[in-house]
Amino acid sequence: MAQLGANANGEVLVPGRVPDCYLGLRLDPASHDQAAGVLVVAPAALLHPAVPQPDGTVLYELVTGHPDRAAHELVFVPDLTCELRAWPYGTWARLGIDPQAVAHAVIAARQDSGLKGLQLGGLTVEEALALERPAMTYVREQLRQRLGRQVWRAWRRWLHPTSGRRPGDRFL
Repeated sequence: MAQLGANANGEVLVPGRVPDCYLGLRLDPASHDQAAGVLVVAPAALLHPAVPQPDGTVLYELVTGHPDRAAHELVFVPDLTCELRAWPYGTWARLGIDPQAVAHAVIAARQDSGLKGLQLGGLTVEEALALERPAMTYVREQLRQRLGRQVWRAWRRWLHPTSGRRPGDRFL
């Protein structure tokens, strides 16, 4: 059962309803002369043992259980921030959740334990800001379209018989 209850429209989250969407997390550049990037992971990464709970579980519920979520959709943390406004708590602070700590934990788990993910780079300064500021929906939608095409191409390469994937393997 979803921890957030019903939203203002009476809709409830159904965790796992859309497990094959993707979560994009902002990667900070290693140095000032590099561009920021994005780590794309499966929502199940939010349930990894290294991710603080219940924070990861609440994000997982929003990512996979939102009534408007579609398969193969690329979702960013600021999107979840906007979607959370429809629920009674309305903000991460009132809910007692730190989405940035969750994002950092997932990124660290990717580096430490080999959690599956797709690293994409080359964000403009404006795109990097859009991954921090919920109000920048237009720029984030453009970024979603551009990165979504890259994820789709990577998925298509993964599907190819020469990719080395085995039966039962998941893309991310």
